[in-house]
Amino acid sequence: MDVPVISPENPQAQLRTIGFYSEALGPELSPEVFKRNPMRLFWYASLAAGSVGAFSAIVFLHLPWPAKILLGLFLGFCNGTMAFVSHELFHGSIVKSNRTQTILGFFGAIPFFISPTFWRYWHNRLHHGRTQQLIRDPDAFPNLKIYKNSPFVKFIFPFTPGSGHKRSVFYFFFWFSYHNFVAQLYLRFRNKIFDSLDQRKVTLEFGGQILIAAVLLAIAGPKNWPFVILCPLVVQNYLLMSYISTNHNLSPLTNENDPLINSLTVTNWEPFEFINLNFGYHVEHHIFPSVNGKYAKQIHKALLKKFPETYMVMPKWQAIKALYSTSRIYKNANELINPYTLKTYPTLKAPNKTL
Repeated sequence: MDVPVISPENPQAQLRTIGFYSEALGPELSPEVFKRNPMRLFWYASLAAGSVGAFSAIVFLHLPWPAKILLGLFLGFCNGTMAFVSHELFHGSIVKSNRTQTILGFFGAIPFFISPTFWRYWHNRLHHGRTQQLIRDPDAFPNLKIYKNSPFVKFIFPFTPGSGHKRSVFYFFFWFSYHNFVAQLYLRFRNKIFDSLDQRKVTLEFGGQILIAAVLLAIAGPKNWPFVILCPLVVQNYLLMSYISTNHNLSPLTNENDPLINSLTVTNWEPFEFINLNFGYHVEHHIFPSVNGKYAKQIHKALLKKFPETYMVMPKWQAIKALYSTSRIYKNANELINPYTLKTYPTLKAPNKTL
């Protein structure tokens, strides 16, 4: 096996394609890995029941405010975990029917206001197809040139991990909701990467989700808004962003979509990995996006066997620490820079310690 080795002199000289890895790993995996996992529908039903139950208890039961806070946090947990299920739905790893995926995903994504059509285009097509490509991947952080010319990037930079601002501690607790809301409300009409998006369909789906949320908030009443809005948002955003940020934002920009270079797998305490549907196993997901998270650890073992020199994995807590120790603006493909101090930081490089 010709294992790609990234040299310090030319860290992107040996970039490989997703097809290269899938072909190499396929013989190491059991046939069941490539089958859909409809059992996730029980997760969907349980989480939906938990969300509805928590919301109803907050609104209709005369509970003291500490109990409502706990229920609001539980509501956020159900919403955030539902997003992991919806993510698998939209990749087709639970059910085959595109219509069923859309209907279930529409309701599952309401807490984040994400249109199914928008998510498939943003995440499946752009992010997975152009991972860590500057501008072309909407999840990739910008370079210094873009920072200097973009009032929006200058505005959000102090909130990002590694900026050195105190407000960056809030990043994990709001960014996913904010980013997707602004993208659907505004950015999709201004960025050419969205030219092929079905804008009318997104508007209808996005508007429908907002309408449903507005009805629910009217039912809840203003006195319950802190418990049905603020508490859930904090938890559900953290659940997603603490993974999403560590999965890519320490990695280099790449001109070839090489998941072993532009993505990072983060490990966690096993019960948390189970609850989070193995979402942290992200290199695995980018090689086999249509494989259900249930089988991520089997792919993980195959990667450790086949590509120990380049496969990058670290504990989640360590990745979060690294995020807050480095800037989120790129000086070049393999180097980060703080635009205030001009201090530079290397992106992740293989080999990396595996735990």
